[in-house]
Amino acid sequence: LADLATNDEQSPLFGAGNAGVIARAGRLIRRDDESRSESYSEILARAGVTEVEAWGTGAPNPAAMEEYAMHAHGAVFAEVKVDPELGQIRVSRMVGAFAAGRIVNPRMVQSQLFGGMIWGLSFALHEEAVTDRRTGRIMNANLGEYHIPVNADVPPLDVITVEEHDPHVNALGIKGVGEIGITGSAGAVANAVWHATGVRVRRFPIRIEELLTQP
Repeated sequence: LADLATNDEQSPLFGAGNAGVIARAGRLIRRDDESRSESYSEILARAGVTEVEAWGTGAPNPAAMEEYAMHAHGAVFAEVKVDPELGQIRVSRMVGAFAAGRIVNPRMVQSQLFGGMIWGLSFALHEEAVTDRRTGRIMNANLGEYHIPVNADVPPLDVITVEEHDPHVNALGIKGVGEIGITGSAGAVANAVWHATGVRVRRFPIRIEELLTQP
């Protein structure tokens, strides 16, 4: 898009070169004179095209990969309530704080992290694939028998994204948020159960009988 504008004599960006413009609020703006700018739609309309597509690749510096950690990281905190007579566990609140480099789409990232925390809760208290040891078949291979949380099982959730500028991971400084919300959530629930009951459970899902049979 910058090439279309900077090579067009009718554009106020003519002659600036690709490195001489910046993108902001749907416009390209000259670095040396911000009073000279043009909207994306104006550039495309004058060039007679409806869209511009470009492809590129990026990768971290191999030397930097050996010296620096490249992954997103975070911490999850869970609050649980356990019925002392029945052993029933309810997660009443969860808070997660995550650093994932530059956040390009905050709403999408927040939704991804919410989903991960719910999945971690589900891993800790609900989900279990039961295998028939004689045949090797999964015995609960449908949503009628495979237990997953519903809305009533999901507590209030808070997601905090920690601002992080990582110049080593890639040119944009972005990291993945696919699983970071899941990994700490199950452990946070288990730790909260231990704090509430004194019972250290070491396998998931956490069962009521494991809490009630402990001395």
